[in-house]
Amino acid sequence: MRTELLNAISDLSLGTFRVSTELPYDVDGAPLYMKNFKTIYVDMPQIKQDPVFDLLKGDGWVNEDTTVSAYFVTDAKQLPTNYFTLVDNIKECRLINTITGVIQRTCEVSTDYDATALVTTFVFSFRKFLN
Repeated sequence: MRTELLNAISDLSLGTFRVSTELPYDVDGAPLYMKNFKTIYVDMPQIKQDPVFDLLKGDGWVNEDTTVSAYFVTDAKQLPTNYFTLVDNIKECRLINTITGVIQRTCEVSTDYDATALVTTFVFSFRKFLN
């Protein structure tokens, strides 16, 4: 799903932003997006399964939730003119048709301040119902 989201975000009208194919953290665990303002990073998928109901033979149904986070940083004092449009467009990447077999698609957006930097985080969630 990371590749699909990278491709979908890269296809957007980004203005002065760019998309990196690197993971968001360096080898020491420091966030690269804090060093490279206006660069969008997409992390690896995280997968979690929760049982819906179990059968005696070990069969059953599960909800599988896959989350993928994306990040970028801008100057908090001077937001780019396309900031809000870009956030809305990235959120809509949850609807891309190359991610199939899901029953629910969401994108949660949050912002945090780090000194004069505004960190924008997207958490894409895709739910599948599996047997």
